[in-house]
Amino acid sequence: MKKNKKKIIIISLVIIIIAVAGAIFLCITINNKEEKEIQIKPKEKKSAYRISGNELQAFDLYFLQLENEKVNKLYSPLSIKYALEMLKEGAKENSKSQIDSVIGDYESKKYPNNEHMSFANAMFIKTAYKDTIKKEYTNNLKKKYNAEIIYDSFETTDNLNTWVSNKTFNLINNLFDDISGQDFILVNALAINMEWKKPIQATVDNYKDSYSVSYAHEKFSTYVPLIEADNYSSVAFDNNTIEAKTVEIGAAVNNYDIISELGEDNIRTTVKAEYEKWLAKGGCGNDPDPDTYIDTYIEELDSNYKKVDTSTDFLFHDNENVKAFAKDLKEYNGTTLQYIGIMPKNVSLDSYIDDINALKVNTIINSLKDIKAENFKEGVITKITGFIPLFKFDYELKLMEDLKQLGITDVFNINKSNLSGIVKNGPMAINKVTHKANIEFSNEGIKAAAATQMGGLGSTSCGFEYLYDVPVETIDLTFDKPYLFLIRDKDTGEIWFIGTVYNPTTK
Repeated sequence: MKKNKKKIIIISLVIIIIAVAGAIFLCITINNKEEKEIQIKPKEKKSAYRISGNELQAFDLYFLQLENEKVNKLYSPLSIKYALEMLKEGAKENSKSQIDSVIGDYESKKYPNNEHMSFANAMFIKTAYKDTIKKEYTNNLKKKYNAEIIYDSFETTDNLNTWVSNKTFNLINNLFDDISGQDFILVNALAINMEWKKPIQATVDNYKDSYSVSYAHEKFSTYVPLIEADNYSSVAFDNNTIEAKTVEIGAAVNNYDIISELGEDNIRTTVKAEYEKWLAKGGCGNDPDPDTYIDTYIEELDSNYKKVDTSTDFLFHDNENVKAFAKDLKEYNGTTLQYIGIMPKNVSLDSYIDDINALKVNTIINSLKDIKAENFKEGVITKITGFIPLFKFDYELKLMEDLKQLGITDVFNINKSNLSGIVKNGPMAINKVTHKANIEFSNEGIKAAAATQMGGLGSTSCGFEYLYDVPVETIDLTFDKPYLFLIRDKDTGEIWFIGTVYNPTTK
């Protein structure tokens, strides 16, 4: 990734390719003309993965659990849903019923296109095959899915590859090698190129965003160093098998009311006595009198209570079983996407994935906490620290086989498929389905600012200071084991991407 490309880039692509050999098409068409047409009323089917809304559901996790290998993985449930919706427009009878058993009455949100978000659908039709496609079908694609209808000779892949490249910010190129045997191709391309609302970790170029915390007259301090010249921290990942390149986060919440705990009179007596001893040894000259000094001391000590400082904006969840880290991307055209990483603590990721369901994941999402004083334990200072791995990878889903196991089978069988809503004559079947995705999770150049307030006595007391011990509890949000992540529309809950990280970027 170029250093001046200060973005988080995620791309996904679903391609449904429908190819029908001319001889087979002609032969079956003739046979169908000779046979009496029989209408079969499909039986209503229900699937455990039926989609009933936009929030995370069993369908979104289905592919994660089905292809549960110990590798980096990425796919887009939203892109797959769009592809199935477009295919359903042309399906009839049992073919439609099987798709309906999963899609149901689901209606995906229509997202705008801009320089940070690309969402596109298209139907490429072989010019010689143009008159075979039903006008009603292409009109529905244009009206309902804003799909482009593009005619091409299919002699080369140039037009298709150029379209895909343009719709994915020029990040997916030369996707097609040979399309000479195809008659038409349905494509859904989805890509985002976004920045965080605030940087994960400040750099020397943005030193004003540095994070350093200390509390006046209390023995507590913490900080997150600035990143300089691509010099990122590293963490031993997956039982020391990988040295992962990471970014660091930090936060401090002071819920220790020291004035109430120790008593103001006791503090005044103790500190005043120590200050007077120091003065008796010479002090620094022009020192405030003991009463003035102790009034300022108490005021500054009291100001520590309920102070909240963070190195960046984030939410988290932490219990005995899992830890989760969440962070918002910038809002673009009214849409805010949120990244959520979830790491199991006590079991391997593949075992955890085998046992998860939508309810468990949604419970974690709904349990995410803001860094606010009211969300933390009273009577202590809570220190949050953590290292979040960077990663970049590609993945291709075995989508056709996955859909078959989901119960969508007839559209892939020329003897059973009914896509008569697409073509005017003869049978048609899907012979290839491809789902490719790419992700780069980075800290580089994320634009934002955060100010950190630091308590201190100032110059009025020269070299004197009296520090109190304070109770501190630490929450470690370091992701040092394989974990899963999702990226969702924060408003609707729609899942754009789901993936796993077994091999992060190495140091």
